[in-house]
Amino acid sequence: MPTVGESQLLDAFLRYQSEIRQFLARKVGCSDSAADLTQETYLRVAGYAGANEISNQRAFVFRVADNLALDHLRSRARQEQRDGGLVDEDIPCHQPQPDSALEGQQQMELFEKLISELPPQCRTVFLLCRVEGKRYSEIAADLGISARTVESHMHKALQLLKDRVDFF
Repeated sequence: MPTVGESQLLDAFLRYQSEIRQFLARKVGCSDSAADLTQETYLRVAGYAGANEISNQRAFVFRVADNLALDHLRSRARQEQRDGGLVDEDIPCHQPQPDSALEGQQQMELFEKLISELPPQCRTVFLLCRVEGKRYSEIAADLGISARTVESHMHKALQLLKDRVDFF
């Protein structure tokens, strides 16, 4: 059976219960956690042995609730740090979406088709330059033509590709 001091302390809790819950909800930012912390506050207040020594029961009950909220927030911060943070639905996915992947594949197929339709010498020069990353002088040496001719083939290839892409 609770003593007179414990009974007064529980009465104070019950009198301020809705205020405590609102206080906790603002403090922790979650109404469900606030409800749990309100119940925990009740349990702590009900089990407090020095109830007769408390002069300001409202302040005491709010201090218990505040301490529980701080413990809860610290625990949540440690868990977020350990787990890498809260899971957010808005985290960008670095994988392409199916529609953009399909569009990219279709563009690549079109580009390959356009390259295959280039005149043979232009195609060879274009692929050596753009795919293999060779300089004009290297291409000229490999094909036995002048660097000026390589430049001419590249210009022609790029112009044909641009014209065809603009057509589509």
